[in-house]
Amino acid sequence: MTAAPGLTRRPAVPGDGVPAAGVPTVGVEEEYLLLRPDGRVADVAPEVLAAVPPGIGAHTEFARCQVEVATPVCAGLAAVGRELSAARSGLARAAADLGASLVASGTPPVGAPGILDLTDDPRYRRLVSSVTGVHGDEITCAVQVHVEVASRDLGTAVLARLRPWLPVLLAMSGNSPLWRGRDTGWSSHRFVVQRNWPSFGPPPVCADAADYDRRVADAVESHAAVDERGIYYWARLSPRYPTIEIRIADQCLTVADSVLLTGLCRALVMGAVADEEAGRPAPVASDRELGAAASAAARLGTRARVLDPRHGGWVPAARVLDRLPLVLAPQLQVTGDAEAVTALLAARLRKGSGSDRQRALWRAGPVDRFVRAVADIGAEGGPGG
Repeated sequence: MTAAPGLTRRPAVPGDGVPAAGVPTVGVEEEYLLLRPDGRVADVAPEVLAAVPPGIGAHTEFARCQVEVATPVCAGLAAVGRELSAARSGLARAAADLGASLVASGTPPVGAPGILDLTDDPRYRRLVSSVTGVHGDEITCAVQVHVEVASRDLGTAVLARLRPWLPVLLAMSGNSPLWRGRDTGWSSHRFVVQRNWPSFGPPPVCADAADYDRRVADAVESHAAVDERGIYYWARLSPRYPTIEIRIADQCLTVADSVLLTGLCRALVMGAVADEEAGRPAPVASDRELGAAASAAARLGTRARVLDPRHGGWVPAARVLDRLPLVLAPQLQVTGDAEAVTALLAARLRKGSGSDRQRALWRAGPVDRFVRAVADIGAEGGPGG
């Protein structure tokens, strides 16, 4: 949930190069939890943000136990990695000085009694109290990947082509197994929580941007959202930037996971643009099928069976992911990301998901050791970061 997106049009990080012709720029927003040693949330976001070094694009989020960071517009994955690493390190140090840990997880492991300390933004208080009925302690964290598109009409067509790929991305990115002090058995319990939000679901198939805007306006008018920023499609046209915003993934445990997700999202968008411009038929999948695939992905991660985005039918998510570097080879060659994405994906499939790693640490206990270990891994100060 993004209270105030902060992507800025700064120059790309020095040494990252200028994007080649036809390669869209990217930006990433990450949401983090602030936790006490006992795993409960720490409502110290304003103090953390006041202490972070200059140059880190961090700001408040939905509740005072959350902070969000947004990279500048980046030409390549190396810049994304450097920006996120610097932001996580700076925020982690500021949190530690206040007796808290910065934790990259889709849900708080222990939670909080009653209603969390929300931000003063009346828009979000209305969203919680009168639109969704969701309790204040039902806080989740996501990562949003922005990929540049040439026009909103093209972006609308790209969204339709991305629909069957979104459950696959969720299967890869599950990082929220814990909820209110217990192992839920889900890879992405965040998905379960967010299903309560009326607009949470696959993006609609629309004729053009005007049709998309009418759908959004209808959602706002029917109180499914407060405004266009409160539309929580799994992927959407950004309300503020010339981008596709892919937002189905849990907050990633490590920077490497976020970089991998960014590289795949950009390649998928590029492939969808190429297919649209070539007039190739768009894949067809109903909202019901996509909902079933996403629920399976949220439950089982890469062990789930999902819709095959290219050929239809139900296949193991791990098989789709294993073939992705080959499927996206033309796009990854153009971006120069083929080697990095292939290696990152292989490492991800070998090590397991963020949820797998959180679950193992949780079982090892106790809670304070779990919090330290997850925080260290997220800041790339622990094993396997």
